[in-house]
Amino acid sequence: MEVTMKLAALSLRFVCLFSLASLGCGAPEREEPAAPAASASVESDFRCEPLSAEALRVPAPPAAWGVGPSASAVTPSGARPCPTGQVPRAVSHPEPRHHRAPMLAANVPASRPVSASADAYYYAGVMKPTADTGFRLGVGALIQIANPAVANWGDQVTAETAIVQGANTSLVEVGYRKWQTTYPTLLLGNWVGGVFKHVTGWVQTHPSYYPGMDLTAYVGVKVRFYILYSGGNWWVWFNDGWMGYFPGSLWGGSFTSGDMAHWYGEVFDYGARVPPITDMGNGLFAADPAASAIDEMCTHSGTTCYLMSGAWTSTTHAAYYSLSYPGGASLRYGGNGGG
Repeated sequence: MEVTMKLAALSLRFVCLFSLASLGCGAPEREEPAAPAASASVESDFRCEPLSAEALRVPAPPAAWGVGPSASAVTPSGARPCPTGQVPRAVSHPEPRHHRAPMLAANVPASRPVSASADAYYYAGVMKPTADTGFRLGVGALIQIANPAVANWGDQVTAETAIVQGANTSLVEVGYRKWQTTYPTLLLGNWVGGVFKHVTGWVQTHPSYYPGMDLTAYVGVKVRFYILYSGGNWWVWFNDGWMGYFPGSLWGGSFTSGDMAHWYGEVFDYGARVPPITDMGNGLFAADPAASAIDEMCTHSGTTCYLMSGAWTSTTHAAYYSLSYPGGASLRYGGNGGG
């Protein structure tokens, strides 16, 4: 009898998983997504797969040396996860269901077209026209990794740097995010035609670092990131090596340089609460010397990433999430919203 009941329960579960029209298969859809058990892991799970023909065909650019006091990399954590000739890829690295909104600067010139930001998005960061730096082939920074306190499973927190062309029509971004995990993960994304494409088209080359990897071992550490246009492709660097690239063909060869560089923290509040109560960065406001930091912000010439200064600032709501930017190549940002 007990065996029969177990088989019946498993059968019902199978039907509930694979039939969208099923009735009586658990609670109805809620306004806020429920969190799985704390032990669940989504984006840190990976599979090993052979290097693609594209990855074998395209050589990586030289090391993207920057100009700044911090030249050393963080000691990579853990052993090589895959055999020689194979690379890791996240088993589940989902695109957020909501559409991410680009950061806007508070003092963007009126003549520059921009996209509107959703009410549930909050930003604290800076942007800089590459025409003012003279270097248009990429960006870089040391981004301090944090594990923000998230109030709702649908909330998302990121910290990143990005290279942008046009009114956010073409873009590559890298940093960390926390979304539907209990730990931060490696964020990577691209935009084509003003539409966020997540990791579509990504070519993985690094044997250890991959989009969606668990960054728990790096929490509290400032890790170097670069984005560089080289050999017709947009390459992305994490810590001490090139992870891979987005082929230039994704943009039809039209995205060959950027006219704006971004560095910022972001919170997406799933419930559009007033005030929001999810942390940005490590939850400390920017006036605190221990608040999350982004240092050595630079724009790339193709061989060197040169420190920038005099960027435009963007703070959506300083009482919730604040920014401290003295005007050079470093900033502090963050806050706990209203909680």
